[in-house]
Amino acid sequence: MFTTGSKLFIGASVLAIVAAVAFGVSYDGAAAWTAAIGLISVSIALLFLMAINFWVRDSNVGGMDSDATTTSAAAQERPSNSMWPAVGAFGGALVAVGLVATPVVFKAGIVVLLIALFEWLVQAWADRASSDRRFNASVRGRIMHPLEFPVLGAVGLTVIIYSFSRIMLFLSKESGPAVFIIVASLITLGGFLFASRPTVKTSVIAGICTIGTLGLVSTGAVMAIDGERSMHEYPTVSTEPAVCASNEETEVDEKGSQGVAAKSNVAATIIFNADGELYGQQVGMGEYSRTVTLQRSNPSQIMFRNLSDETVRLTANMGAFEVDVNGTKVTEKPVTCTTLVKPDGRQMMTLVFPKSSPPNGASLEPYTFVVPGVDAATVEIVVP
Repeated sequence: MFTTGSKLFIGASVLAIVAAVAFGVSYDGAAAWTAAIGLISVSIALLFLMAINFWVRDSNVGGMDSDATTTSAAAQERPSNSMWPAVGAFGGALVAVGLVATPVVFKAGIVVLLIALFEWLVQAWADRASSDRRFNASVRGRIMHPLEFPVLGAVGLTVIIYSFSRIMLFLSKESGPAVFIIVASLITLGGFLFASRPTVKTSVIAGICTIGTLGLVSTGAVMAIDGERSMHEYPTVSTEPAVCASNEETEVDEKGSQGVAAKSNVAATIIFNADGELYGQQVGMGEYSRTVTLQRSNPSQIMFRNLSDETVRLTANMGAFEVDVNGTKVTEKPVTCTTLVKPDGRQMMTLVFPKSSPPNGASLEPYTFVVPGVDAATVEIVVP
């Protein structure tokens, strides 16, 4: 005899088959074939479910089986509620979108899927610990909370910091500090009010913090999509001969920094002292010299220190080379210089010498560091 569930599946299968045949006979074209194949696929799936349901007999238990009240599937405690199937579905959607969008989304989807799978496995294992749901929840908590709470805290803090950074980068350079002070003042005031009113309910505090976090994250997301404000890059070096030949102030000099952060791999430090003399100090050598040795074809980081009472710049004369321009021999003299450096200021310069220095190189003039307008301020550059 067919069970009730099997009869329902048989009826649904017959209706699907009849619909597929009727649709295939009534309509022509590719769309009709596509619809007919879809209905036939539904029919096969329903027949498969009907066969399974017929085999297990609707999971019915015989009335003469006295142990069925404790051993049957219907007598077992249902699994606890879980959000991880939904999280896994979200991860699968990210994977599908990432395959046609960007690799970052695809990788995020894989991470979400792995997290959902691991959490789901642990929860399913904890649900079988006993018949007491509270005890099962405590078992899962002892295992997962030491891992979940630090990770969730780090993720939440990262989201808040990133959202706040998007807001600050969206605001103008003038209004950014004002907004920063206002937000910090509101947070400080809120903390003071919560601390001075110990009778405030925890739910109220949690609600206010949640609203503030949602507002911060949503605002940061909107401003991140809209884009950052325009940021102008101001060069710290110049290759214009007219600029490098004098110590007159230009627009680049007005925007130049007068300080240098800690740098690694500084090849040499060039020092202009109060007596108007220029010296070089190689890394690893304590004494000053009028000659520095730099590598060929590799970038060399040079730090310039102005210990004089004048505002000057450091210029690197990178030789003189003859080139053929439309059949005419032309001498080119490449130069590189820093922005104007105020007294007790510092500036960085990166140099690349593609050829050796004279007499082995093709340059007609030696490589030198000079300070424009100071004849005695010269340091020779040796490039092997």
